[in-house]
Amino acid sequence: MKKEKPERIILGEDLRPNYRLKNDPIKITEVEIKLDHSPETLRRRAEEERDALIKRAKIINEKPEFYGNFQKVDIDIINDDFSPWNLFEWPTDMEAMDLARSIDTVGLINPIYVTLDKTGRYNVIVGRCRLLAFCDLWKATSLEKYRFIPCYVIPYEDVDELYIRSIMIESNICFRKISKGNMIKALLENHTLMKLGKQFRNESNLGTELSKLFQISESTVFNFLKVRSLCNPAQTLLYDDEINIQVATYLTKVSKEKQEMILEAFGKEGIKAIFKLKLLTKDENITIEQLQKEINRVKSLVPEKTKITIEVSKKHLNPLMQHLLDFKRNKATEQAGRMQGKFKDVFNVRFNEKDLGYYRGIKGIIDETVLKKLLSKNMMDMSKIKA
Repeated sequence: MKKEKPERIILGEDLRPNYRLKNDPIKITEVEIKLDHSPETLRRRAEEERDALIKRAKIINEKPEFYGNFQKVDIDIINDDFSPWNLFEWPTDMEAMDLARSIDTVGLINPIYVTLDKTGRYNVIVGRCRLLAFCDLWKATSLEKYRFIPCYVIPYEDVDELYIRSIMIESNICFRKISKGNMIKALLENHTLMKLGKQFRNESNLGTELSKLFQISESTVFNFLKVRSLCNPAQTLLYDDEINIQVATYLTKVSKEKQEMILEAFGKEGIKAIFKLKLLTKDENITIEQLQKEINRVKSLVPEKTKITIEVSKKHLNPLMQHLLDFKRNKATEQAGRMQGKFKDVFNVRFNEKDLGYYRGIKGIIDETVLKKLLSKNMMDMSKIKA
């Protein structure tokens, strides 16, 4: 097993959006599709669908029993075919080293979980990091005890895709890192599978089950599910990590047609400018004509504010603070006066609170009056501060 992003493998239901953006290169493939609508084929498909529903009901009611099938399996024959369904982050190098060191010191406390199909193919479901640690230890030491890893073995024919995805989440959600974006992807994919399984009557039941599975509130679940209202190009960008969840959330404020207009005008890099995206999506009822005018206007805009980071030695802190206060008095107050005297959108200064705690204990490093005036939020508060 290599610590790298897996290729996009279609295994089971392909739940991820796949949409070619306008400027993406076209990849032409030729596939011969033979359509078979014979009574025998239709009957076989109906039987497969019925068998799948029966299996799902059995899994729900009886739960697969796998603790009785314990094996030590050669790490070289364990595959990772389900990796596209596992959206949890890989451990850092330090975390991987700590895990390997723990296994080398006290052994493997919790066996991993694998499936075994009729062809004899093993696939890891739970414990990819532990399996990776065994691979690293075997490579580093050549000790036979690291060639065979303890596993609970689940017959692949006894489970389905939703069960495998669910057990991955259940086993990882409490102690593994997962980004908000990946959590939403996992949640959306499980939502789709649950609906396909036809075991939940409505969205409310689905929301309750997903909140239990992901250990988040139902309101958070439904907020995340809003991402389903993304247009196909935006969903593709989100799943391919080309845009983050903040960009996706802003896009969902308008219709899919308007999302595509914004994407067409700005491209995948341009829509990452949140200050522009806020303006384009603030009115969900904006007409197409109005949106086109707003797009033309927004294209030339630049950010209203920016941040500057300054580091200064303690010797020069007081002179710098005085310069900043002079700027605030002579320049920033003019614009703040047109904004009800507030400095919020004109000029803000922030200090490292921990360092200030040290400096305040030493006489002469900080002028407290200047500091208070710099931190004042409006012109009236600043005028009340006396030396």
